[in-house]
Amino acid sequence: MKFVKYDNISLINFYRLNGLEFDENKGYFGINVTSFALLENEKIIGAVSISFYKEKSFIEALAVDKKYRNSGYGKLLIEKAIEKLEKPVYTISKIDKFYLKNGFVYDDVDLIDKACKTFDEYNVTCFPRVVVYK
Repeated sequence: MKFVKYDNISLINFYRLNGLEFDENKGYFGINVTSFALLENEKIIGAVSISFYKEKSFIEALAVDKKYRNSGYGKLLIEKAIEKLEKPVYTISKIDKFYLKNGFVYDDVDLIDKACKTFDEYNVTCFPRVVVYK
């Protein structure tokens, strides 16, 4: 198994197949995002995308192939991301329990963008939370 830098755009389909949401019209990944994939026999089994934006470190996206979940790969991806970023490390997630289990805590900093807040399902069926690793 190896952890390698990977092309951002190539990972969008992997993220989608594994439950992450993307708005293609926004050009989700910009120049500040760096992505890494966890490969087994050249197959992507997990990925993490990180950024440094407005003087803050972020995990932008993280996913593990459904067949490989609950095997510690998500934790490994978080650890690799934290190694590459400056603390504190923020993320906005609808699976906040996963991050809390891996050392993150809730934070009340307002990092959720306006487009998300105006989405009809925001705080109805969609509950993104800001968590931070200090």
